[in-house]
Amino acid sequence: MIVESELRAAVDRAFSTSGRGLRSWADPHPDRSPRDEEYSRLLDPAKWRIIGARADAWVAALVDAGVAVAEPNVSTEWRVRPRTAISRTDRVVALAHGALPLVIARSRLGDVDDAGVTLAVGDDAECVDVFPDCGCDACDSGSQDELDRLDDHLAGIVTGAFRRLSAGARTITVIGADAWRASGRFGRGEVHRIIADPTGWQVLAGTSWLSG
Repeated sequence: MIVESELRAAVDRAFSTSGRGLRSWADPHPDRSPRDEEYSRLLDPAKWRIIGARADAWVAALVDAGVAVAEPNVSTEWRVRPRTAISRTDRVVALAHGALPLVIARSRLGDVDDAGVTLAVGDDAECVDVFPDCGCDACDSGSQDELDRLDDHLAGIVTGAFRRLSAGARTITVIGADAWRASGRFGRGEVHRIIADPTGWQVLAGTSWLSG
């Protein structure tokens, strides 16, 4: 059975094919603040297709490793409809018992229907995050930041580290051992206490895809 380091190497190899013809780019303003006119401006939304190419590389690596099957261009039921404009939805189902199915949707940025990626998990898809988070020229910190963020989220789901904890309007999304994101009001140190003991919280989690 493949381990995480081998899977990531396989993703890199697959990306050399899926990302062919797409360019990477450095942070366009590494030593200055964004200009006012860069906010809400997307001069080249199509460049973000590199994220979808990276997601395709993950799917190819998972299928080739024999740990998942891909279901392209499927209809999806959402727990809560994401804020993105979805143009196409693919589903990836792990063969390991108890693992969360993965939904990878293409979403609209500017005038490009498939420039962004919306990531979700579960049979009734629950949105995990969107890539890029904004996409405007001001928020652009280079392609590698978003590719790394996508890799971290997908690795968390595939290894079983991902958890979504919910209680009313408050949510905590655990991406990995030391990575989490919270929405809502929390007291000092409260998030860490809840992650350690989520009693009373609704937990969405799955087993590792690599444990079958």
